[in-house]
Amino acid sequence: MKLVPLMRFNVDVAAPIEVGASSAGSRSVANITGGSFDGERLNGSIYNSGADWILVDATGMSKVDVRIVLETEDGAKIYINYQGFLELNEVFGQAIATGSATQLGDFKLLTHLAFETGDERYQWLNSTVGVAEGRVVPGGIEYQVYELSHD
Repeated sequence: MKLVPLMRFNVDVAAPIEVGASSAGSRSVANITGGSFDGERLNGSIYNSGADWILVDATGMSKVDVRIVLETEDGAKIYINYQGFLELNEVFGQAIATGSATQLGDFKLLTHLAFETGDERYQWLNSTVGVAEGRVVPGGIEYQVYELSHD
């Protein structure tokens, strides 16, 4: 198995809505307000219709649960659901507070992605498993997305 670069995407994220603590952890919801993506086979924009349903446990580890819709430059709509882990460390907190960028690896932000589309040109995505690593950029999060592929 190998990782093949698929795309880079930038998700614009609004300030989270704090739902509060429950027995499952502390919940917040951050609305996705847009963004863009680019890669060798995929380019376009991100609709402002998604959100990240964030659940933080007692150790400060956050479970991300994001749903977004992309539109390719040629008009295809692609739904993506991605889940993973975000480490809420000092570097992450400082970047969010100051609106500055971080580097990949400054904190854990790892996700796995599932794709859905009805567009025949992109049917290959329906059976693609994606993984991504993220970092903070001004106004949101940038992900480097890879396709898991056979050798």
